[in-house]
Amino acid sequence: MDEDLLRGTCPACQVAIGEKHADDCDVAECLATGMKRMWCRAKLTGHDCGAADWRGVWPAHRECAEFGWHVRWDAEARVWARCAPDVPGSGPDLTRLYQHARWDVAARRWVRRRAVLFSRALRGGRATVEELAKAARRWCGEQGYEVVGEHVGAKGWRAAVADVDAGRADLVVVPSVDRLGFGRQVFERIAQVRSAGGDVAGPGVRIDADGTVIAEAVVEQMGD
Repeated sequence: MDEDLLRGTCPACQVAIGEKHADDCDVAECLATGMKRMWCRAKLTGHDCGAADWRGVWPAHRECAEFGWHVRWDAEARVWARCAPDVPGSGPDLTRLYQHARWDVAARRWVRRRAVLFSRALRGGRATVEELAKAARRWCGEQGYEVVGEHVGAKGWRAAVADVDAGRADLVVVPSVDRLGFGRQVFERIAQVRSAGGDVAGPGVRIDADGTVIAEAVVEQMGD
């Protein structure tokens, strides 16, 4: 279907544009999270999914096209491969959207997550910090994050957390775990960001739901 054209009725429950989806419709989205309502964990989280209406387009498909997030089936490799929206036979990469975008409740659409870069000042001086920042920016570009700021050092950390707390950024991106802090400080800083409503991420940086670092990049691997 041409995503620029409106479809008069929902392909699943057949309601018209502006009408509320049927309760069992598998196209309807949760208005609180943006995810498909049929997948929603509202009973566990206690939120109200709302009553979404059919708007003439498949939920989230336009955002995927806008961000350039499409996939196609690679028959030779037998995997889904990322591609541009204009590739024939491609479709929206909803998995990437749900992982790397942010649901704007007021606008009722997905938007790019905003990242603020942070690096703890270590040996190597400004040149090293700038090189690591370039690598972190490249990574943000690959993920689809919008970089809205950059901070270095102790004062920079406070500014990064303030950006998240004020809603100016959704996550703090670090080039590697050792640039986030050292020892116990790493976990304290992860907790600070999560308490402010954001998250910590970066190239090779993986943090579980409890704030434990389960994988990290080696600084030397961040260069060109």
